[in-house]
Amino acid sequence: MTGPDAFRAALAALDLPPEWQVEVAIRPRRRTTGIQVNPGGGIAVLIPPTAAPEQVARFVGSHRRWITEKVVTATRLAPDHAVKEFVNGEEFDLLGLRYRLQLVDGSSAGAARLPLITSDGLLSVRRQRRELVRRAVIGVYQQAGLAWLRREGRQYELDGRITGLSYAVRDLGRHRWGIYEGPPKHATTLHWAVFGLPMPLIEYALAHEQAHATQPSGRAHGRAWQRRMYLWMPDWQQRRTELAEIGRHAWLGDWVARS
Repeated sequence: MTGPDAFRAALAALDLPPEWQVEVAIRPRRRTTGIQVNPGGGIAVLIPPTAAPEQVARFVGSHRRWITEKVVTATRLAPDHAVKEFVNGEEFDLLGLRYRLQLVDGSSAGAARLPLITSDGLLSVRRQRRELVRRAVIGVYQQAGLAWLRREGRQYELDGRITGLSYAVRDLGRHRWGIYEGPPKHATTLHWAVFGLPMPLIEYALAHEQAHATQPSGRAHGRAWQRRMYLWMPDWQQRRTELAEIGRHAWLGDWVARS
């Protein structure tokens, strides 16, 4: 028995919990064995090409307690994102406020100005195919979010002596709330879905990336970055924990058509 099958057999001999979903992956560039616990609790054993099955089994066995803890956490925090139908009255959270969707006929007065949000809590979008309504709603998040980002980001620029920073709001996939890209881009980007979270978490996402912008060549989350976060947001660790829990229920654009 050679290849991945040999490693699977060696791991099977450990009598691991049957609910663990363990996969093996031989990685040509790896020098040491690693373990990755994925969202939802799946386990990937990352194996260098020079490793022997018995070595990998010993490594996994010695990390059994660590794996157990990580699987419990990953399972508890497994994504359970909201799904929208885009019907009249459906609710959308944006920048700390809640709006009810209002579908407006294209022939109605003022339809050319849609989509828009109103002070009385309406998110008005032209009635059309649901996929197009979805795009229009996300466009509102992007537009409102970018305006907020540019406005609120300024205070961090001044305090952190950040110059020449640009901003963007776009879809960053399902695993990132924000990114800072160093020179030559020197840009802070937030996921449009961030702006549907509670305000303290939106503020955390911004501060997180702005702290990176103060030290573009420094260690990603090293001491300098942490000092900056404590200076700007003393409770940043609590907000990070809340983001892990609340964020898994956030709306990331998922939708379903009504039958």
